[in-house]
Amino acid sequence: MKSLTITPKSPYNMQIHFDRYIFSEPHPYHYTNGRWWQAFRLQNDKIAPVEVILNKDIDNPQLTVNIFADIEKDDELEIIERIKRVFNTGYDLRSLYTFMEKDERLKNLKDNHYGLLPASFSSVYESIIATIIQQQISLKIAWHMTALLIKKFGECAKIDDKEFWAFPTPSTLANADISELRKCKLSERKGEYIKDFSEAVESGKFVPESLRKRSHQEIIERLTQFRGMGRWTAEMVIVTSIGLDGMNPAGDLGARKAISHFFNSDKLMSEDEVRKLTDKWGKYKGIITYYCIAEMLR
Repeated sequence: MKSLTITPKSPYNMQIHFDRYIFSEPHPYHYTNGRWWQAFRLQNDKIAPVEVILNKDIDNPQLTVNIFADIEKDDELEIIERIKRVFNTGYDLRSLYTFMEKDERLKNLKDNHYGLLPASFSSVYESIIATIIQQQISLKIAWHMTALLIKKFGECAKIDDKEFWAFPTPSTLANADISELRKCKLSERKGEYIKDFSEAVESGKFVPESLRKRSHQEIIERLTQFRGMGRWTAEMVIVTSIGLDGMNPAGDLGARKAISHFFNSDKLMSEDEVRKLTDKWGKYKGIITYYCIAEMLR
């Protein structure tokens, strides 16, 4: 086992996020009592089980990373980069909080969730598949379906009775029969969307990680070319794998309800109304929307 330490920017309290969204099945990560674990499939196709231990010091945060695999230096650098991405270790909350202090409602949100940050998927491909599954159903049901997909098509490594799951590869899902995808409680149409997209990735026609270098508008345009992906899907992929800055998934019902609760006396606002309201928050509109949702779940 190899251990290393990553120091996120403070303030930092991602345990709030994981405690709120804890789920017993692989998603593909597991989390309990400050410990997070998942298997990463590296670029060289090696499986690396990784555990992250979060400390509880909001102003002096630290992530202890344990890697249960024989790895080369390049592998280690890739794992570190993915951990930083999942745990949003470089996000500057102090700048956000300076902005939120100017509005009493935003200040209260900040005070109630001091240090809170969302987790991200470790790869864009994982985010896209998970978001397709989430279309037009509750998050809880979608998580269960995602877990079924991971357990049926993913890869598991066991370390000290812990299961470390790696997300299914594009090749595996591209070659899966629709009937097998349906066993994960997916509709036939969603199975087709997942299979079609995975075929494009497997063939090299589309490289999901390349989206990190694109503008939000370019990402939306590229993803919506695929069958079964509209603007909602593209925007959710951005906020769950690319970053929250400058993006508010205003078409999401949960986001609309949260914004409407705090800024329109619970009268449900339209997608356009939410976009117009949150645009005044500039690059912070995504993270502030997340704080509004968090407050609704508190």
